[in-house]
Amino acid sequence: MRVWGMIKVADRIQSDVTVTADDFMGSLMQVCEHFDLTKPIMVQKHYNEIERFNRTVFYPDDFIEAVPFDTLEVEIIVIKKKK
Repeated sequence: MRVWGMIKVADRIQSDVTVTADDFMGSLMQVCEHFDLTKPIMVQKHYNEIERFNRTVFYPDDFIEAVPFDTLEVEIIVIKKKK
């Protein structure tokens, strides 16, 4: 699974990374390690968004420590196969 993580400030991408892992939680951990962040709190909203849209958004309130950005967006990269 490939995941794209991006940090946004004022709706502009400040930094991004693409990681590969076996599952979403492993990918999320790699994204957080790359940006030197603690793991955000996952609530049902995040699980629902991943399931429905292959992406979710974390806000500063989702982190225990203070963060210097407006959002951390995480999106699963889906590669569509040609028929």
